[in-house]
Amino acid sequence: MDTFDWIAKWADYTPDKTALTSYDSNENYSYASLDNYANRLTDKFITLGLEEGDRIAVLAQHSLEYIVLFAACQRMGVILVPLNYRLSQKEITKLIVDCIPKLLIYHPDYKEKIDPEEVHNIKTLTPELVKYHYKNPTPVSNKKYIIKEDNPLFIFYTSGTTGSPQGVIYTNKMMFWNSLNTSMQLGITFKDSTLNILPPYHTSGWNIFITPLLHKGAHIGMLNKFDAEKALCLLALNETSLFMALPTMLLMMQQTKVFKEVDLSNLRYIISGGEEVSQEIINYWYEEKKVYIRPGYGLTEAGPSITSLHHEMAKLKPNSIGKSNFYLNIKIVNHIGKAVKTNEIGELCIKGEVVSPGYWNNSVKTKNKIKNGWLHTGDMAFKDQEGYLFLKGRKDDMYISGGENIYPQEIQTVIEQFNGIDKAIVLSTKDEKWGRCGIAFVTTSDKSIAIEDIRTFLDKNLVGFKHPKYIFLMDKIPITGLGKVSRKRLMIYFNSLKSKK
Repeated sequence: MDTFDWIAKWADYTPDKTALTSYDSNENYSYASLDNYANRLTDKFITLGLEEGDRIAVLAQHSLEYIVLFAACQRMGVILVPLNYRLSQKEITKLIVDCIPKLLIYHPDYKEKIDPEEVHNIKTLTPELVKYHYKNPTPVSNKKYIIKEDNPLFIFYTSGTTGSPQGVIYTNKMMFWNSLNTSMQLGITFKDSTLNILPPYHTSGWNIFITPLLHKGAHIGMLNKFDAEKALCLLALNETSLFMALPTMLLMMQQTKVFKEVDLSNLRYIISGGEEVSQEIINYWYEEKKVYIRPGYGLTEAGPSITSLHHEMAKLKPNSIGKSNFYLNIKIVNHIGKAVKTNEIGELCIKGEVVSPGYWNNSVKTKNKIKNGWLHTGDMAFKDQEGYLFLKGRKDDMYISGGENIYPQEIQTVIEQFNGIDKAIVLSTKDEKWGRCGIAFVTTSDKSIAIEDIRTFLDKNLVGFKHPKYIFLMDKIPITGLGKVSRKRLMIYFNSLKSKK
């Protein structure tokens, strides 16, 4: 039995305990059955000629089968590559060409997104065939698998908001230390239960709660597609104790008819990140449901559990991402790599066993991002006198207007303090006079709010050179498949309006 094989360990300790539940198919897997199914699937992969270091690409929603697949890949040293099923055929083809999988598993719903010419030399399976192979009563080999800590476990492709997606390598060692960080911050035990509504193609869909709870021998409920009302009902019915959701999802949930009716008294914490979670959302969930929301920070290249804000500090330190977790180091540096002073803005850097060894097939990007063991995140931040961290936006998002450094997140925070405004996103564009200028996209719950009202509010609360030149009122902010703001679509919208003038 291997140190990293947590499923096998719990199959020995608590074989009959339910490890996984699908709320889509109403199936349950105990730790013993999960362990057994993973062994059967491993045997099948051996017959298909898979070996350590090979890749299995998957184009499917999250499911129980995905977890079995994860366990089998870990035991063999095969790398699991979850593909984003929301991408176009052309985008998916680029990822397949980049990772060169020996096996492609795809759900029939996404068959049209597979280019036959690009996969004709790749073995293919559907999730149903995968399920048949591991549930079919065939002999299981007695082979012992050694799970190496430095072996890649996943390749996660980044969203590509600033360019082509890059494959981030995620190892067994990263998973182990991330699990410890998460468990220590939240006090996770075998008694806990979560509901996973996050997609498999992002690290959060695996490493916020799924792998830490497998480590602890806890229970994981799966819902393969986010539905705000259904998620709330499942949280209540199954007495869920831990939950992860993006701010957009939380807003959608609190706007449902069932929100005030469901009993969430067993929900110890909600973890939120990806985008800044507003103080209004944090306050609303506590006032209405007595549920604590703990903001945090993470990224695909590290963790993803990097920082956490204790729930008791949420009101005292609004908009903070908290303090760094246990088994990692953080520093904030200026443009020449020198540590900045308290309250001074610089680039956030991370060092520790949770940092990725690099990018798949991209040594140049790896060397540019990871220097002397320090991951340069590209996120701008500062630390206050009490050691609490605050994000100021992406290094690439910062723009210079009239010689002044402007951080969009600061402007967004101010605009969202205006009563009746739900969300504000600030981007920048070229400007003939100032070099660059700001564009604010705003949604409101009060439809009487006009653009001039926002400008008047900004006059009272923000220095003039930080004011966005353009302000647009929108019905909703476009989001990506993960629930993050789609800045690409916002800029397309802005450029289309600009071209009409």
